[in-house]
Amino acid sequence: MASAGMNTVAVGIAVQSDWDNRHFSSSLSLNVRRLFEFLLQFESATRSKLAVLNEKLTVLERQLEYLEAQFSTAVNSS
Repeated sequence: MASAGMNTVAVGIAVQSDWDNRHFSSSLSLNVRRLFEFLLQFESATRSKLAVLNEKLTVLERQLEYLEAQFSTAVNSS
């Protein structure tokens, strides 16, 4: 009878251990998914902000080229 009680305890411990391992794996999987989603959102937002900055930089470069051309024309006319 003591042997049956020990087997029940061993099975209970094994079941609890299996449950703990499954819970840990599930939590890990969920957190990896969350991290991946965050990285995707971060990448998307970063690309968008870089595109806006690139447009602004292009406008500034064109304005600078225009001003340089005007300055060059004014210097050469004098």
